Amino acid sequence: MKTIDLLKKIEASGMITEGEISLLKLRLNKGEKIDLQVIWDNEIAITAEQANKCFKWLWNEYKNPTGKERLNNPFGYREIDVLEDKNITFYFRGFYDSGSNGFYFHLPIYIVCGGNNSFEYYVSGGKIQIIG
Repeated sequence: MKTIDLLKKIEASGMITEGEISLLKLRLNKGEKIDLQVIWDNEIAITAEQANKCFKWLWNEYKNPTGKERLNNPFGYREIDVLEDKNITFYFRGFYDSGSNGFYFHLPIYIVCGGNNSFEYYVSGGKIQIIG
């Protein structure tokens, strides 16, 4: 599928799958110039399976399997407030380019909303980077 058609499909549905994120990431990392304005201008939700997967990963960073808060917990009060909310929502925000010197390495950015708070993050090297 052409990138333009893929972006139109994402805009029309208001949702993006894990495979579509991977495809866009692959094309960006190969150096293709993609206008992501459609994603920036709209709230693009991720699929329920992907949201569940993201939540489980974030919760594991917050608390251990016995329910105790981890000592090396990367979250502040705002992020904990969002994770503790029962009506948590995930959105795809775009990509962060962590490459250098003409080498592209794009990482997906997600927004997590819950209660009256939200935060943006990406994962690099297995560690969460909270950017907003």
